[in-house]
Amino acid sequence: MIVDKVEAQFAEAQVFPSEKAYGSRELPQLPQEQPPPYAEGSRGPANRPDFAQTHSIFQSPTQQHVNFITLESKHNTIAGSYIINPDLPGSSTAHTRMLERRDKKRLRHNIVPNATFKTRHGAVNVNLATAGNNDQLGKAYVQIVTRHGKVNVNLFALQSNKNICLELATRHAPITLLIPPNFRGMLRFSSKRGNIQFLKTFAEQSRVVFADDKHADVLFGPGDLSQVEPTSEGTDYVSLTSRHGRITVGVCGADPIDTTSGGGLVKKLGELVMGTDLMRNVVLARADLMRARFASLSSPQGPTLGPHSPHQPSA
Repeated sequence: MIVDKVEAQFAEAQVFPSEKAYGSRELPQLPQEQPPPYAEGSRGPANRPDFAQTHSIFQSPTQQHVNFITLESKHNTIAGSYIINPDLPGSSTAHTRMLERRDKKRLRHNIVPNATFKTRHGAVNVNLATAGNNDQLGKAYVQIVTRHGKVNVNLFALQSNKNICLELATRHAPITLLIPPNFRGMLRFSSKRGNIQFLKTFAEQSRVVFADDKHADVLFGPGDLSQVEPTSEGTDYVSLTSRHGRITVGVCGADPIDTTSGGGLVKKLGELVMGTDLMRNVVLARADLMRARFASLSSPQGPTLGPHSPHQPSA
């Protein structure tokens, strides 16, 4: 398993209020006119919907206090800001439906989730927080599962005595997670062919206690966390699973996420070795060569040597 610790400079990130500075009745408010969480790099207007003007059941324009909520879709993107409050009364119908439709293959416990977000091809872009009665310990159980859709989660606040068990799973797509500074618990990573990236602040404050080619256990927060489990009281737990996608983790308000840079790994490595300008010339030359080969194959006279072919005799 490849674990990267990133120290590169990114664009300035949204700074959220202090997480521990509120009670059950005064939760931090996200900016009202905010673009979709983790908006992807622009390729055209169609890829950047106006979140403030979207009124879909899968894309809530306002912050919601929820319990026993299930959102499922094959192709739609699920987006919004959800405050998970296990103390809110939930209908028996919703509880039964979540019990029947929960993803038993991925759950590491037998507890019905307080919130479930599932897609097949659509992305999941959500802001999450916990809330409830401060006088007693409680934990919110959240499950986010996709097959091909990207998962972007901003866990921007954890209320005092209200911890979270968060399970993120995707087969082919990347996962990006930001945790609040007052997170205290374990993050368990599982990736068969992808890799894991720790952003700067998270890398400085976390500690790896186990790692092999496919798994890693990382602790974050003060105190003894050696016995953290999904159902442990007073601690947080996150499970991140992606078979092929990259997993990126940072700290909310401290580790900005760069979503504008494109290009594959080979291109990025080439820019580091040869410089941006030289690498651009290499990419352009390769594109000319591919166009010439395609034109020769399409010609009725059969394949011919292109203008940039290395086997063409020089003049």
